[in-house]
Amino acid sequence: KMPSNCIGSQFNESKVYPRLRSKLRISWPDVESGNDTKFWGDEWNKHGTCSQRILNQFQYFERSQQMWRSYNITNILKKAQIVPNATQTWSYSDIVSPIKTATNRTPLLRCKSQPKSQANFQ
Repeated sequence: KMPSNCIGSQFNESKVYPRLRSKLRISWPDVESGNDTKFWGDEWNKHGTCSQRILNQFQYFERSQQMWRSYNITNILKKAQIVPNATQTWSYSDIVSPIKTATNRTPLLRCKSQPKSQANFQ
């Protein structure tokens, strides 16, 4: 379990500088509501505050960027021949297995359905 709900300074949007904000929109978007800033605030307030003795808010989000770059999940899935396809489907374990092999970590994934007219894979 990840540490959560620690006592610390609350999210300050002004500390997510424009350059970092642009990167986070790609690497850590809010896929549920599309409100990235609120999502990042919720993540900082719940988990980031627990790292505050070591990482300030800027460093916390920079670290998330470093992690995203070090494990490019899209490339990991491409190497496993898991790519967008209008007719092909994969099981949960088909997707988890190559990620786990590449990262030595078991990912927690959630599926989000979209209307076919809006479906896309990035």
